[in-house]
Formats: sequence, C-alpha cells, structure tokens
Amino acid sequence: MEPDLDLRRLRYFVAVAERLHFGQAAAALHITQPALSRQIQQLEHDVGVELFARTSREVTLTPGGEQLLRDGLRLLATAHGALERTRHATGMRTLTVGFMLGVNVDPALRLFRERHPEVDLQLQRLRWWNQAETLLDGRVDVGFVRFPVASQGLGLLPLYTEPLTVALPSSHPLAGRPSVRLADIAGERVLRYADAPPAWNAFWSMDPRPDGTQPRHGPAVRDMEEIVEYVRAGSGVAFLPGPIAAAFPRPDVAYVPITGVQAGQIVLAWEAARDSSLIEAFAEAAQQATRPEPL
Repeated sequence: MEPDLDLRRLRYFVAVAERLHFGQAAAALHITQPALSRQIQQLEHDVGVELFARTSREVTLTPGGEQLLRDGLRLLATAHGALERTRHATGMRTLTVGFMLGVNVDPALRLFRERHPEVDLQLQRLRWWNQAETLLDGRVDVGFVRFPVASQGLGLLPLYTEPLTVALPSSHPLAGRPSVRLADIAGERVLRYADAPPAWNAFWSMDPRPDGTQPRHGPAVRDMEEIVEYVRAGSGVAFLPGPIAAAFPRPDVAYVPITGVQAGQIVLAWEAARDSSLIEAFAEAAQQATRPEPL
C-alpha cells in the first residue's frame, strides 16, 4: 500500500527547497534544525526518492526534488484553496496577508479589521526569493512586496516609496556623513542577494550603476543577520531600504542615506486572475492607511 503524502512534511520540504538551507528553513518554520532534518528524511522514506543532495558546504535539489517542488507547490495551493472554500461555506472567512521586513502593515490591518471584523487575518513573512511565488500558488492572498517583483500574473497597486541607505562599517571614513553618493563608494565591494531573481539583484546591488559601470561583487547573503556580519567585518557594503536599516541598529554598522539613486517602492500584490471581494476591500484599506515607517 502506497503511503499518503503528509502535507505538513510537504510544507517542510518546500521551505527547505526554496532556501536550500536547513537552518534558515527551520528558523522560518519555528522548529529545530534536527527536527526538520528528521521530517525530511521521513518524507524521503515515504516517497522512496532522495530529494536533496547534501554536502558539508551546500544543499541542492535532486531531479526528484525538483519535480516534487513543482508538484508540491500546486498541491499546497490546492489544499489551501479547499480549506478556504470550506471555511467560506460555513461562514468563516480568512485572508492571508504577506509582508516583508521593514514594511509597516499595521495601519492597513487595523483599518481592514474595523471594516471587516468577521474576517480572520493571517500574516506570513515574504522573502525576496519567493514574494511572487507565494502569491501565485495561493499560500498568500495579498501581499506587501518590494519592487522589483516578477509581475506576470499579478495585480499591483503602488503604495509608497522608501529612501535607500548604504550599510558601512562604523569605522569607514564615510560612516559619519549625512549622506553619500554612488560615486563616493564606487570602489567598495557590494553584497548580493542569494537566490534572488536577476532583476532584484540589478536594483538592490546597483548593477549596473547609472553611469553604466558594474560594481565589485562581494559575498552573497540571505538575510539581514548575514548582511550585518559581512558589513561589520569589512567584507562589503549593502544597499538597504531605510526602514530595514532603522530596524537593525548596530554600534559597529552605520546606515548612511544615499542620494542620486531611484527610491525603493512598496506595492500591494495579488494574483490577478482571482476575483475576490476581500482582496479588493483590503487593497482599498491599504491604499488609504499605509504609510512608510518613520526613520
């Protein structure tokens, strides 16, 4: 008898497959890394296929893992849709809202709750490598995302722009300035974002720069903790939205406003093919209530 595919283990698998990092996936799932490894091993036993190729330095998907990721995203989206339709049939209404680090979603949530107290609002953190996919596969109904985003299949509502900063070691000669220009840091190595779409790295690594030159590339990073560690060690600088910089104050890292570059943009996004009165209502609330984080 074929074993059933456990949706919980499938969600764990997708979390690892999207990040190719067991530690980061475990943190996102709020479980320990050994527990996550055991769940993945059990899933591999259930399906009879090795899903990840693991070495001491990296984790990659096997051909079987790549196929399960494609099918698994569809299965999870179908399960989510079935649950939502069941809740709707019994009078329960749920809206899952995605958000990115540094985006102030509270005003929109409060206004929406005032207007629709019967709706259960759920929150889910979005990352630069999956902000479009989570909307298109149904894990998130509507999300606050940062440009650039793969817009095919998405409805987009621009909300506001946010200033950009450059993260420098506090010992850097430019760390005490009120602002800098790209030309001031032209010789610095720039951190890039691991697993990010090319358009994301092009914008957030300023590559190419407005004058057509390319920056020197530093290490690839996956989260703010890695950015802070690399910057404080002098391994590279990073361009960040002002609200994120404000949320990660460090005595040995300076966040200096950068002038002469395009501002970052926050947009509300949802699957364009969906006809949902709740999404429309939330978009209206977000447009009226959302403001950037004060710096």
